[in-house]
Formats: sequence, C-alpha cells, structure tokens
Amino acid sequence: MYCSQGTIVHKASIAPAWWQIVINAPTLAKNLTPGQFLMLRCGNQSVCYLRRPIFPQHLSDDTFCVMLLPSPDPGLSWLLTQQIGGTLDLIGPLGNGFNLPNSVSNLLLVSDDQTIAPLLGLVDIAITRNINVTLALGASRANTLYPATTLPPAVEFQAATLDGSAGHHGPITDLLPDLLGWADVVCATGSTNLLQTLKNKTSAVRLGLQPDFLFGLMLTPTIACGTGACFSCGVQTEVGIKLTCTNGPVFDLAHFNPDGVPYD
Repeated sequence: MYCSQGTIVHKASIAPAWWQIVINAPTLAKNLTPGQFLMLRCGNQSVCYLRRPIFPQHLSDDTFCVMLLPSPDPGLSWLLTQQIGGTLDLIGPLGNGFNLPNSVSNLLLVSDDQTIAPLLGLVDIAITRNINVTLALGASRANTLYPATTLPPAVEFQAATLDGSAGHHGPITDLLPDLLGWADVVCATGSTNLLQTLKNKTSAVRLGLQPDFLFGLMLTPTIACGTGACFSCGVQTEVGIKLTCTNGPVFDLAHFNPDGVPYD
C-alpha cells in the first residue's frame, strides 16, 4: 500500500454521460490488479470528510484511468470537476482483485453499474491471453450505457436498458441464461441484486454453483476507511463475516450471500 500524489494528464467525454480521467501515478499504477481500489481524498474536509474508493483501469506502468458518470456523491462530483494538471491524493492499491485462472477460454463480464473500469482491465488481460470475452452491460437508458464503440473489436458486446432505448428491453439479467452456459468464468460488478441474481441463475443453469466460476466485486456496504480499521464494510460469507476492503472487494460468490442472508 502506498500514499501517492497523482496528476491528471487526460480528461475526456467518451459518451454523453461518461467521462474518462487518466492519472499519472507510477507508484500506484504498476501494482494494480483489476478490481483493486484506491482511496481518494476529495478536496478538503469541507468537500468530503472521508476518502472515496475509486476503481481504476491499469493503462501502463505510469498511468491508470477511472470511468465516471455524473454522481450525487459529493466526492465523485468533486473528482469530475478536476482538470488536466490537477493533483490527487491517493492511497492504494487496496483489497483483492480478480484473478483469472490459466484454464479460462471463455470469459463473461457483467455489470449494471458505473464501476466498469475493473472489467475493462480484464478485457485487456483476456485479449493478450487469447481468451474469448463477452461484456454484458445493463443501464436504465441508452445515454448511461457504456459506449461499445470504445471496446476492442474482439469483444462481443451485449446490452440491455430498462427503457428499451438500446439493446434488450429489460434488465441485463434477462440475457444471462445463455451466456452462463457458455462461460468458463464470470466476473461481475454492480448492484447487490445483480450479484444475487447471477448466483441464482448460475445455480439453475449449471445445476449448482461451484467455486472458481463466479466472482463479484462487492460495492455495498460502502467502503469507508479502506484498511479494515472501522469494520463498517462487513459482509456475510459461509465462514463468517469478511471485510469488503481487506478480504474483498472481489469475492467468490460460491462462498458469499450478496443479499446478506446468513448461511444455515
């Protein structure tokens, strides 16, 4: 874990609602694994008392980027106002990210949330390893859907919007049965409902959920300190309470109940 100053070297709108911010921070960038997070100080304490977790995509040994939609969170809103040349106070990398087994041939990535950067990092790894990859994304409407035009041509893209303005009309979970039967490994970020539905549908489609198949990045409860000091991000697993910030935020969902219901 490092405490480092990062410099914003690029900022661009890549779709009507999506922003990409590229940050130069060599100490942090070279050690990043998809799914790990950084704790960002958002201005002074008059803006936000607590740091905010951000989930980066590794770009090079010197740089990483974050993808953001406009957010009601004052910390993320502050980050969106920062300009090229601005400096950011960061701690990380923190937590445990995604780890793709060597045997993977078909990788399914799923999200219904703006925390898309870890999945984009997995796309990069999959392409270098000649892994077939499908990215399935859900959103409320087309203008909040991550733009498929930014993806490498090798990626199969599946989309769903709740209002039917792009892709399938309905939640992304409607598309899961066929995709789950194809995949060797599934990695997901998003809502508790998405992770629980993935777990339920995997059990139905594959006649049970085995370890090392379905991995989810847990976004709730919110990470407050990032180091395990406050114990506020505890989640229920089959072996007791685990902390999202230190034991996660990526969990093997075969051992985890996303809805918080205790195991018998």
